Amino acid sequence: MKYELSPGATISEQEKAFRSFISNDPALSYFLETGTLRKNAKFAKEELYKDPAFLAFISPYFEDIYVKAVFRCFDLKDTNLISDIAANPLLLDDTHKTMAFSKITKLLEDKKARLISLSNNIQMGYQVDMIELSEQTGVMTICILNYLPVEFQAFRTGYGNEIVKLVRSLMSKDFNSARNIITDVRQLKADAQTTYDAEQIYQQMENAAQKAAALESAREESSSSGGIIWAVIGFIVFIIKMILIFAD
Repeated sequence: MKYELSPGATISEQEKAFRSFISNDPALSYFLETGTLRKNAKFAKEELYKDPAFLAFISPYFEDIYVKAVFRCFDLKDTNLISDIAANPLLLDDTHKTMAFSKITKLLEDKKARLISLSNNIQMGYQVDMIELSEQTGVMTICILNYLPVEFQAFRTGYGNEIVKLVRSLMSKDFNSARNIITDVRQLKADAQTTYDAEQIYQQMENAAQKAAALESAREESSSSGGIIWAVIGFIVFIIKMILIFAD
């Protein structure tokens, strides 16, 4: 439901008062009109915004704008908007909060289903689109998930578990991509066990990468040293030949 700046004349005195408060709050009125927030914008600290009657009035408008804004954040990877939304109160009554969270959960479950599909494809040895994989697991997506309300904590944990499973399958096929993914998922605000699992895999991969780098460095050093030795031997042979020629 779109918020109309100029409603009909037949509105109650209470609604007039509510609309007056909204008009005098630049951040809130801008959000209701555009679905966005100016950087670091804050709603006015009005006690009225906690009033059940005011919440009942504004919820139908706010719920629609809020859900569309969250969807836009995922589509555009807009971490600035989601952080500003998270910094402001949710002006929703219980009914509309449930409705809003249900719609957002549907979007998130679709993303999770796609993540699981990609993970299954990796396990079966199929080629996967790494750009799409990055879309589902990248740091921008992780950041947006972290800014969602605490009610989405269980989803974050489940999503993190699926990423950890995916990394375990991917690490033997594409070590660098798996390493990048596990590095990002460590930032996800999941439960303690999921955080621990991600950290353990990250440390294992970092140790493996460091050992591989050390072996490569030793190989290059050995190869370089061997080249020098053969050059010296060649020079000595050349000198010996010259000595023998001039000796004749």
